[in-house]
Amino acid sequence: MTDAPDRMAGLARPMQHALNNLFMVLHANMDSVLSGMPEGDKTTIRLQRASTGARDLELLLRAYFRLGRPQDQNPVDSGKFVEAVRPVLAQAVGKLLPLEVRSTTAITPTRPELDLALLDLAVGAKGLPLTTKPALALEGAVLIANWPAPEEAVASLAALGLTVESSDTESRVTLG
Repeated sequence: MTDAPDRMAGLARPMQHALNNLFMVLHANMDSVLSGMPEGDKTTIRLQRASTGARDLELLLRAYFRLGRPQDQNPVDSGKFVEAVRPVLAQAVGKLLPLEVRSTTAITPTRPELDLALLDLAVGAKGLPLTTKPALALEGAVLIANWPAPEEAVASLAALGLTVESSDTESRVTLG
């Protein structure tokens, strides 16, 4: 009998496929209804909020199920990679986690290991003063967090062969 993590990993890809199909139907119908609604109407505004919530839910579920999928190392745009993992990072931070994309480049991340190591990094944002909002910036392959990296994050990122620079005010991770 296989253990629970192996069974969960085996379900991650089919679950993501099923969710993609469900969200495609949901988004197509909401977009269709919204296109015929009067601008500024209370019902239109509510439906727009529901549509935004459905898109945010889709992104969060995609990021979460990505953590359980088998390992891969496919080239991807660094901006698309960070945007894909950001919803789960925001959950680890416990707050909104804005991303400023200054530039992007092609990277080949080891996934889901890098996603999980970035979760270790995100935990460090909980140590920020209440007056400082957590934020990320991306410069090509370098992800910059406005908080110091916890030792566990430095170790897990270094184990993937990535460069991590951390100070009292920021962390810089070279993603690939």
